[in-house]
Order: sequence, then structure tokens, then C-alpha cells
Amino acid sequence: MSPLLANLFLHCAFDRWMDRTHRGVPFERYADNIVIHCTRMSEAVRIRKSLTRWISEVSLAINEEKPKIAYIDTFERRNVATSFNFLGYDFKVRTLRNSKDELFRKCMPGASMKAMRRMVNTIKHWRIHRLTTDDLRDSSRRYNAVMRGWIEYYGKLWYRNFSYRLWSALQLRLLKWMKSKYRISMNV
Repeated sequence: MSPLLANLFLHCAFDRWMDRTHRGVPFERYADNIVIHCTRMSEAVRIRKSLTRWISEVSLAINEEKPKIAYIDTFERRNVATSFNFLGYDFKVRTLRNSKDELFRKCMPGASMKAMRRMVNTIKHWRIHRLTTDDLRDSSRRYNAVMRGWIEYYGKLWYRNFSYRLWSALQLRLLKWMKSKYRISMNV
């Protein structure tokens, strides 16, 4: 019930406050996670001060570790963060390839390192290599829903890097399972 109440409160309080005080400034909010898009550093600093003042007026507190100003552009900047994390994604400048096979740089989201570590650790904790009595179909039925959920959530953006990291972790466990199940020695 608490996240629902917080979401309702922030909809009434934060969303309307942004419309009143900073009309035209785009933002995204999911529950208590908020990203505000600014065009200039001075605008970001002004909105941050205004937001801090408003939050204290409504008797709330901002987690001191979370709010930060990030400058994301293809030009390097000093003394400011160049990436940020939002809902399990890292937003930063990445090198991409267009349809003409040319490289270019653009701000794109991708699964965060923390989320990737969590997924790899989950795969390790499944201990697939110890399930030697199971058939491969049994294991696939058991873990398919979780893997499909990760792919649906994280795989839509920056898929190449995400899929490589996820499949290499799973493939390592499946190779160990195959060696254990069929007593294969890989010494060559």
C-alpha cells in the first residue's frame, strides 16, 4: 500500500508543482524515481535548489546519495557525472553503428552494471550444473519465464551487449551441467 500512496501523493504534489513552477521542462517519474531534463547546467542547478526547497516545505526528505546532475553529450565534461541510472538502466553515451555501417555516438540506455551483476548471480545461484538428474527440457521450463522477463525488460535497448553478457553466463553453467551429466572430460 505504501508505494501506491507515495505514487498518488507525488502525482498530486510533484507533477502539479512542476507544471506550476517549471512549465515546459520535461521529466519522467516512476513512483519516487524522477529524471528531469534540462538544457543548461544553470537550469539544472536552479531546478535542483527549487526542488530541495519545495521538498522540505512538504515535510519530505531527498535521499542525499541519489540526486545528481549528469551532463550527457558526445563532448566530454569535467567535474560532472556523464551517466545516470534510472529503473535498472544506465543512460550514457554509447558507440553505435548505423545502417551504412558507420560508427556514431549517442546517449542510449542499457542494462546497468548492478542489474547485470544481479542477473549473473541469479544464474549462478540456480546451480544448473548440479541438476544432473534433470533433462534439459526440465531446466528450460524452470528458468524460461525468468530469462524471458529479463530479455523483455532489458533486451529492447542495447541488446548486443546485454545478450552477450547474459548468454555467456548461462552458457558457462550449461557447459558445466553437460560435463557433469555426461561425465565429459574436457582435457585436450
